[in-house]
Amino acid sequence: MKMRIIAALAASSVLGACATAPRVEGDFGNSFDSLIKAQVANPAALTSPSSAPVTGVDPDYANNVVTEMRQDVGKRETVEQPIQIMVGGTVGR
Repeated sequence: MKMRIIAALAASSVLGACATAPRVEGDFGNSFDSLIKAQVANPAALTSPSSAPVTGVDPDYANNVVTEMRQDVGKRETVEQPIQIMVGGTVGR
């Protein structure tokens, strides 16, 4: 009998908590959509994309990309070192 009372009290408290939970806003997800639209170079292409291939690139932009990629090449001596992972103050390999 006591178990039924406890179960009924638990169920009513859970249902009561659900009734007072905050509702999801009506514009839920709009921040994600606006972020995606802000990252697109041509927002009109989202609704009417072109089937034509890309025929060119900004030469200054391409040169900067290639220059940066060539500068950050890791040295072989540091890349070949084994990775050491610290767990609880001990080194494991």
